[in-house]
Amino acid sequence: MTNKNYSIFETRPPNILVENKNPLVTTDRFKLVFARSPNTSYFCQNFTLPSIVNGETTVSRPLVDAHFPGPKTSYDPLTVSMLVSEDLANYIEIFNWIVAGDLTDDISVIILNSKNIGITKVTFKNAFPTSMGSVSFNVQDSDVVYGQVDINFRYDYFTFE
Repeated sequence: MTNKNYSIFETRPPNILVENKNPLVTTDRFKLVFARSPNTSYFCQNFTLPSIVNGETTVSRPLVDAHFPGPKTSYDPLTVSMLVSEDLANYIEIFNWIVAGDLTDDISVIILNSKNIGITKVTFKNAFPTSMGSVSFNVQDSDVVYGQVDINFRYDYFTFE
């Protein structure tokens, strides 16, 4: 019988290396998939994984109020930045989607690992664009400046696969 002389707080014997099974996510490896806007998918530069807020219910008590999870969860908009193609095809795709006004679609973001293999899929259910920023054209720019635009999407909720 071996004698284990390590603390009850340790989950492994001392001086043993642990394999890194969960490396940190790199934020420059992703792929956005828009079923109705394939040009937008190609030109996406960045996106922000939205914050999620769960409401709370407060119950008044004589000494200390009690807080409980609320009945409603809210999600911030999905914000995507894309370069604008020379023929404005991706800008026109989103423009037409906004003007149509009543069309929703699922948007998927595939998070890639360091070997560019998809490891997590985030799906935004029933998404639709609510705003698209402006593109500035300026003949006085001395360097080549590529047009970029921010798009905000609303959706019902998002899931992870």
